Amino acid sequence: GVLTFSAESSKVYAKAGGDTMHDTMATKYAMKAVGSSMSKILDGLLTGDFDVVIKESDKISRISTSMVNMFFPDDSWGLVGRKFKMDDNTMKAEYEKYAKDMAAATKNLADTAKDGDSVETYEVFDSLLRNLCFECHKASRVDWPAK
Repeated sequence: GVLTFSAESSKVYAKAGGDTMHDTMATKYAMKAVGSSMSKILDGLLTGDFDVVIKESDKISRISTSMVNMFFPDDSWGLVGRKFKMDDNTMKAEYEKYAKDMAAATKNLADTAKDGDSVETYEVFDSLLRNLCFECHKASRVDWPAK
C-alpha cells in the first residue's frame, strides 16, 4: 500500500510503537521507506535507469520533510525512554538539521541524475549515504554502528 507521511499520521504511527525511538512504528515505516528508496537508487545507478534515481530521490525528499514531526511529534508523549546519545532537545535540533540537509541532498541527487552521468550521480549518492545517513545514525543511535 501507499504510506502517506504527514504530521497527524506520524503521531498515529509513532504512538503504536515500542519503547525506544527506533522501535516506534513511525521510525520503522520511515526508515524502511528510505532504505527501500536507497536500494532502488543504487539499482538505478547500476542499470543506468536515471528515472528511478530521480523518482526515488524525490520520495526520500518528501519523507524527510515529515520525519522531524514523526520522530518528535510533541513534548507530551513519545520522548520518555527513547535512547539517544544526547538529550532529546539537542537530538531534535540535530535531527532537524539532518532532515533539512537530506531534503536538499536528495534534490541535488535528482538534479545530478538528470545529466545521465553514472559516476557523478553515484558520487552524490555515496556522499548522501556517508555524510547524512551514517552520520545521523552515528550521532544519535546508541546501537550504531552495528557490529
